[in-house]
Amino acid sequence: MNVTQYDIMPRSSVQGKKRRAELTGILSSQRNVSTAQLAGRFGVSEMTIRRDLKELQNSGVALPCYGGAMAAKRISFEFAFDERHQANIAQKRRIGLAGAGKISDGQIVFLDTGTTTLEIARALSRMNIRCTVITGSLVITSELWGKENIQLQLLGGQVRQKNPDLIGPYSETMLDRFAADVAFLGSDGIDPVRGSFAGDLDTARIAEKMAFNASKVIVVADSSKLPRTGLARYLQIKNMDELITDKKANPAAVRKLRGQMVKITLV
Repeated sequence: MNVTQYDIMPRSSVQGKKRRAELTGILSSQRNVSTAQLAGRFGVSEMTIRRDLKELQNSGVALPCYGGAMAAKRISFEFAFDERHQANIAQKRRIGLAGAGKISDGQIVFLDTGTTTLEIARALSRMNIRCTVITGSLVITSELWGKENIQLQLLGGQVRQKNPDLIGPYSETMLDRFAADVAFLGSDGIDPVRGSFAGDLDTARIAEKMAFNASKVIVVADSSKLPRTGLARYLQIKNMDELITDKKANPAAVRKLRGQMVKITLV
């Protein structure tokens, strides 16, 4: 009797190999597909799909989609971004809803990149508020694209490695040409004395430009970011109008911020 590799491989391994082969074909032929859609199609969890995509990425398999190599990178963007997004997701959703509720008809809004500002975009997409949103986030752009009540302006610039957003001198120059009613800025850390921080210099410069060119600055961050710092400060406390965070925020840090005339919204 001839014994094939499929005879000696576990059934789950065979199924996984077949699924990944089909994934490559799907990603080659479809313009846009999410992990949720793929999970439903194959009858597996989204985590299983993410593992499949990660394995294809690590093995160097090309995943050409609409737009060529750039669209292929979107898969790794989605994997890494989804992992970060799941941290403290319930708090981020409450913060996002509170942030979207502060936007009024006719306003021009800067939306910084990040998983918490993404929740603002998702909440806003369910509302009937007519506004203009300016962002450098490809994920936020995807979320708001096609909404008739939202005029969407995507910044130009360089796509950041392993992150779905735009950075660089061109993005910064574009921001200096705009004026917004309100800027919603994410944060990698908020120190009640030193200010709000980003995780790298490139994103810090984008957030700094948004803050400078907005009439009102609202920082959005879950309680794990307070109090702590990051690599690069982009905003001093005196220039922070409001912080939206969750009710688990450090009480001493909240008191210090309120003492410096920062409005604190706890959700």
